[in-house]
Amino acid sequence: MKHIPSENLRAFLSVYDLQSYTLAGERMGRSQPAISLQIKRLEQMLNAKLLQRQENRIRLTDAGVELYPMAQQLLNLNDQIIALHSESNLSGEVRLGIPSEFASTLLPSILGQFASSYPQVALQVTSGLSRDLRLGASRRQFDIILTVAESAPDNAILVKTDQLVWVAGSPDYKPSQPLALVMAPEGCVYRRRAEKMLSGHGYRISYTNSDLAGISSALRSGLGVTVLARSSVPVELHEVKHPALPELGQINIYLERHGRSEDAAERLLRYIEEALR
Repeated sequence: MKHIPSENLRAFLSVYDLQSYTLAGERMGRSQPAISLQIKRLEQMLNAKLLQRQENRIRLTDAGVELYPMAQQLLNLNDQIIALHSESNLSGEVRLGIPSEFASTLLPSILGQFASSYPQVALQVTSGLSRDLRLGASRRQFDIILTVAESAPDNAILVKTDQLVWVAGSPDYKPSQPLALVMAPEGCVYRRRAEKMLSGHGYRISYTNSDLAGISSALRSGLGVTVLARSSVPVELHEVKHPALPELGQINIYLERHGRSEDAAERLLRYIEEALR
C-alpha cells in the first residue's frame, strides 16, 4: 500500500496558499528545488497534475481541487495528534483582526494549522477594513491585528511587501469608459491608491462593499474592476493588465500587537509572521 508523506502534502498546501515555491520553502525550511521535487513526487504517486500556472497565479487542477480539502484534514489530524502528545500546554483566548481579503485567502490554512497545533487556544477572528481594525485596537478590542498600509503604524512589524494589481471577474475583462470600479468604502487603502493613480482619468464607483465576498460577486457579474494585493486574489478572480489600467505600486502588510499580554497571543503573532514572510 502506498504511503503519502505528510511533508509532500504540506508542500502542496503551502505552495498554493502562499502562491510561491520560494515562500513555501521558507515556511518549511527547505530550498525551492526541494519543494518542487516534493510536489513532483506527490503528483507521481497520485498519477495526476495538481498545480498549474495561469495568469501569474498558481491554480489548482481538477485533481488539486479534489485533493486540497483532504490534505488539509489529514494534516490537521496529524498536527492534533502531535499537539495532544507534546509538552505544550499553551492555552487562553486570542482576539485577532484581519482584512477580509486575507480572511478568505491567505490565513484560513495558517489559522487552521495553529488551531490544530494548539487546541487549547480559543481564537476569535474578526474581519474588516484596516482603518476599522486599528480603531478597534485603540479601544483594546483586539490582541493582534493584520493590516495593510502605505506607511508603518506605530510599533508594527512589517511582514510582507506585496504588489497591488487590478482584478476582474473574467480574464478577458476590457475596461469601460469611464472605468467602473468595484470598491470598499472610503478609507480603504486600495480605493485610495486606485483613485490616486486614476487622477485625471475618467472613472466611477459602480459598486461599494466592505466584504470581499460581495466585491467578488460584483466582479463576476461584470460590474467593473477592483484593486487587491496580489497574494490575496481569490482563485475565482483574475488579475488583469491593460494599457488603460495604470501601475498601482506596492503595499505593506503589517502585524500589530495590542491588548492583553498573554503567551498565546505572542505565539500566534510569531506563527503568522513566520508563515507570511
